[in-house]
Amino acid sequence: MLFAGRLLWVLMLQTGYIHPDEFFQSPEIVAGDVLDIKTFRTWEFNATSPVRSIVFPYLTSALPFHMLYVISKLPWLQELNIINTYTLLIAARLPMVLASLLVDWCVVSICRLMKREARDCVIVHGTSYVTLVYYGRTFSNTVELFLFAGLLYLVADAITHERDTMMPKQKPKSAQVSQTPKNPRNNAFLITAVITAGIFNRPTFLACAVVPYIVWLLSGCFVRRENYVQYVVQRLFACLPGTLFTSAFFIMADSFYYESLSVDDVLTMLRHPFSKKNVSFVSVSEALHKHLTVTPWNFVKYNLDSQNLAEHGLHPRYTHLLVNSTLLFGILSPIAVIDAVKCTFRLVVRRSIEYDHLFLLCSYFVPLVLLSVFPHQEARFLVPLLIPIVVLYSGYIFGDNSSKILKTIWILFNILGSIMFGILHQGGLISGISFMQKHIFETQKEGIAQHIVFYHTYMPPRHLLAIPNREELLQTPAGGNIENKMLRAPPGETLENKMLGVPMGADIKNKNFAGAPITRVFVHDLAGSTAGSLHQYIDVLIEKDGRNNLEIFVISPSSLDSEFNDHAGRHIYKLLDHFWPHLSMEDPPQWPHILCTGTADNVCSKQSIMQRLRQEMSLSIYMVEQ
Repeated sequence: MLFAGRLLWVLMLQTGYIHPDEFFQSPEIVAGDVLDIKTFRTWEFNATSPVRSIVFPYLTSALPFHMLYVISKLPWLQELNIINTYTLLIAARLPMVLASLLVDWCVVSICRLMKREARDCVIVHGTSYVTLVYYGRTFSNTVELFLFAGLLYLVADAITHERDTMMPKQKPKSAQVSQTPKNPRNNAFLITAVITAGIFNRPTFLACAVVPYIVWLLSGCFVRRENYVQYVVQRLFACLPGTLFTSAFFIMADSFYYESLSVDDVLTMLRHPFSKKNVSFVSVSEALHKHLTVTPWNFVKYNLDSQNLAEHGLHPRYTHLLVNSTLLFGILSPIAVIDAVKCTFRLVVRRSIEYDHLFLLCSYFVPLVLLSVFPHQEARFLVPLLIPIVVLYSGYIFGDNSSKILKTIWILFNILGSIMFGILHQGGLISGISFMQKHIFETQKEGIAQHIVFYHTYMPPRHLLAIPNREELLQTPAGGNIENKMLRAPPGETLENKMLGVPMGADIKNKNFAGAPITRVFVHDLAGSTAGSLHQYIDVLIEKDGRNNLEIFVISPSSLDSEFNDHAGRHIYKLLDHFWPHLSMEDPPQWPHILCTGTADNVCSKQSIMQRLRQEMSLSIYMVEQ
């Protein structure tokens, strides 16, 4: 029932846009490769020093995108707009939701292994807005949660089975004599494979894995009470196959994808494996460094530079503990803090605590503390910690003796979280992109340059526009190259030029583009530039292509509509449509306009407060007519 609701909500299209990484760390990259459409590759996937492995983006998005491509090529469907914003979103999100069934199974299995009420865990897990919203998004943090759930299950299964094997229940002596000891299953290969895969997905997965791994590594010591060193050494050696195999798979996949390694390189090394050149330690090291792409190492090198972290934003060290954990888990976060204090007291004073409870408690707080060491702290980094906190404290919310107050707080909190991040936050952007994608598909004209300017929005996912990736877009009809010059901002202003298919900061002037055989479409992301920069930018576009050879569209939050009205004498902005709801925290609704305080216009007398609120919380699409 809960999974059906999760699935239905994804199919109905969640419009909320949480963070650009949900697009630019997976579907934006894969769509460009598989569907051959225009995309924007972020710095994380550059060929020289990539920090993201390509394996998980391809595992989650490649197959559905390929199926979409095959369907679009069917003869009776080629005239239809099969590859559109909706199908691209669903193709990327549906596999994530289906994979979340495994997380549900892991949660139930962990509860049963640790003798907890599975029903309570399933309800709390299924009603969390993290489950309802994040499980359908292509964040690397969501993949991290899936892997963490699997790791906790494997470790819980191993230690429970070992306990049951080495400490059997009391039975009659005759039964004990005839009983043959079972070999404990340790899940060594699977555990190390999951940890290694998690590190290649996000190296910060180490913070999540440290407690489960140490508990699994030492679990037998508490039962056997002898040969500690030998036992630990055996387990360490048992970790090698899973670690080596998984590492080799990811490194080879990334090396071939980023083209640091080719089939010819492999064949050359196989043909001459014992040459003097290959045997030299220095030459072998240089060859490995040259031909192998190890994305976790590149990730670590990048994040060790404090200046790089500063570019992404620095936060107080307590942000995860006091803000982000509560933002994600609501009332469960303070419950966990109170329980941690109680458990510390019991452990220090009474020296007694339930083993499984301590394991889950450390699996929540140790990653929380380790991730707090880094000054760049975003709420989504804590998403994997949903699993241990749900298993620990679901009884407080939906248990037999649960509090009605806590239950009410939990339900209201997750309703608000689902609405905020699933619908409202930057919610008009996806609808606006869908509108523009249909407009481009239906109104293509030869020789006309169409410019889509995004102003004060999150980064627009280019693949959702489904613009064909044709190299001739950058060619003149005669085959000459486009003349590229730098665009300059007015003194004292910053003008960002992020164009689709054009080098960063480059001009789009094309000599003799009249009569070009195909339509040109360019995307410009001006982010938070000033109004002056926007209007000067439009001047440049008109000057370069001419008024009769281009169409310019501006997509902006409706809370900034006054900026377009104030410049009506400079350009004529024709409002094409509003898309509601859209909440921009950077440009929030103008409450004086909503409440009609300090305004002299006639809007207040003509519109209700709900109409004004709807207008302020929308995304506007303008067409520049002059």
